[in-house]
Amino acid sequence: MKLNRNLRYYYIYSITSAAILTRGIFLIYLQQKGLSVVEVSMYSVVYNVCTAVSEIPTGYIGDRIGRRNSIIMGTILLACQAGLMVAAQEKIWLILLAGLEAVAYTFISGSDSALLYQMLASQKMEEQYLKINSRILAVQSVVTGGAIFIGAQIAQYSWNLPYLLTMLALVAAAASMCRMKVAVPSEKTERHTGKWCGVLRDNILYRPIGIFLLFFTGISMVDGIACGYYNLNQLILKSAGISVSAIGLFFALSYIGNAFAYLAVNPLNRIFSRSRMIFLALTAEFAGFLMLSQVRNKGMFFVISLILCFVPEIIFTVADSIIQEWIVEKNRATILSIMSLIRSLCSGVIYGIFGIVLEIVTIEQFLIFLAAGFGVSAVSVMVVLRKRR
Repeated sequence: MKLNRNLRYYYIYSITSAAILTRGIFLIYLQQKGLSVVEVSMYSVVYNVCTAVSEIPTGYIGDRIGRRNSIIMGTILLACQAGLMVAAQEKIWLILLAGLEAVAYTFISGSDSALLYQMLASQKMEEQYLKINSRILAVQSVVTGGAIFIGAQIAQYSWNLPYLLTMLALVAAAASMCRMKVAVPSEKTERHTGKWCGVLRDNILYRPIGIFLLFFTGISMVDGIACGYYNLNQLILKSAGISVSAIGLFFALSYIGNAFAYLAVNPLNRIFSRSRMIFLALTAEFAGFLMLSQVRNKGMFFVISLILCFVPEIIFTVADSIIQEWIVEKNRATILSIMSLIRSLCSGVIYGIFGIVLEIVTIEQFLIFLAAGFGVSAVSVMVVLRKRR
């Protein structure tokens, strides 16, 4: 069956593309190449700027040339970036390669999930999207965690070898995607009013559209809060007296925790509706952060912090399946790219706010602040999801 064949190659792509051995060492690698701390930070600046600029155009291209072709293009660009990181000697080229990496990922962002949904929809199997996507995300999380560990070990003997092995993995990923047989979307487009309200009406199936926008805004804020907390966890764990080696173990275990979270989605969906799952997960985060603010035992602090990092993955996986059903097929990758950009902007703004808040409050007060954010989100998202089309 064509679907089974395509899914097999999609699985292979998902596994090989997740084998990024450089993810845990790339900043140190740049320092090994002679970049200062300021120059290393410029790498991140270039990456974020290029992501913001190219997210929507590459999503649009994905809808015009086909999601599979967009993914292939992005994966090949990533392979080129990995090879060029080894070959580049000048600092300016190393920094500019962040732009190539960003553009490559925006070709993949939105197109990957849109392609999977498209394949299932073509066989009237949309209801299987949540189960299949959660399994894929679980496998990717385990592979990424393993790749980070292996890459760090290899780097002790050769800094270039993790990049070369990553390049080979990405070439294999692109090759597996090339084996898939997926129709390219028709270039024929429908007219719309040209105004934002008309564009939204043409591409969003949920009614009223205001409720959809409110739901997406809430999920974007939850994404920003969760990502901001995850990025600041090193400081929070250190303030709790947890050792550096234990903090390293924490982030390795977080990938395994994410895998379990993804796998738990489908069994939970047999018991709870998707809206109830999101509400319960947000409520768990609210209660967890309140509890964490009062915990003094290091072991308990470690365990609760770990749980608080992977529970949001349940929220995002379920929310993604809901959003996939609410947007039209023709411009799916474009819409998902726009949403990805908005979520990234929310994460950036909220992360900046968190940095300011941490300067003026204690860690305990900051954790209560996070609990309040999840509490408000739980109420808001539940109100939205209780609405019916």
